[in-house]
Amino acid sequence: MRDAAGFLSTDATLASDLTLLAYLLFLLPGMLLGFYFARRKKFSPHHKLVMTTVVIINWILIGFLMLVSYREGVIPYLSAEFNADPRVALPIIHGVIGFTAQVLATYLALRMWFEKVLPRFVMVRNIKVFMRLTLAMWIITAVLGIAIYAVWYAVPAQAGNSDVSPVATPELALAPTPED
Repeated sequence: MRDAAGFLSTDATLASDLTLLAYLLFLLPGMLLGFYFARRKKFSPHHKLVMTTVVIINWILIGFLMLVSYREGVIPYLSAEFNADPRVALPIIHGVIGFTAQVLATYLALRMWFEKVLPRFVMVRNIKVFMRLTLAMWIITAVLGIAIYAVWYAVPAQAGNSDVSPVATPELALAPTPED
C-alpha cells in the first residue's frame, strides 16, 4: 500500500492519498465536532469519545505513515546547507507543530478518562485554553499537511506531465510606416 499508485491524479502513493482524505473527511471534521460538543457541554460521552477516537487514529497515522515519510523524504535532505526548500521546511514545521498538538491532545484525552484519579499537580488549571490551543495547532497542522501534499505530489505532477512544448514564433520585424 505504501508504494501503490494513488488515485487523486498526482504523483502520490495510495497511502498518501488515503491519509489526505482521512484528514479532510474524518479527522479534521472530527476535531471540529469534538469542539462543537464541548461548546454545548456534551462532554460525556460525546466529546470524550470523539476526541479519544481522533487522538488514537491520529497516532496510528503518525506512526505508520508520517514517520516513515519523514524518515525517507525529509531526513536524507537535511544538511548544513539547508536553504529552506519547501519540500524540507514544510514537513519540519508540520512535524514540530503537529507533534506538540498530538502530545497535548493525548494529555487532554487521558485527563478526560482519568480525571477522578489523577493527582492535582498533573491537572492544568484552565483546560479550555489548552483545548483551544490544541485545536488551533491541529488545524494549522492539517493545513500544513495539505500544503506538503501539494508541494510533494501535486506540483511535480503538473510540471512533469506537461506534454505541451513551447512553440517557436517568427521574428517580429518592424515595417516602415507610410509616413517615413
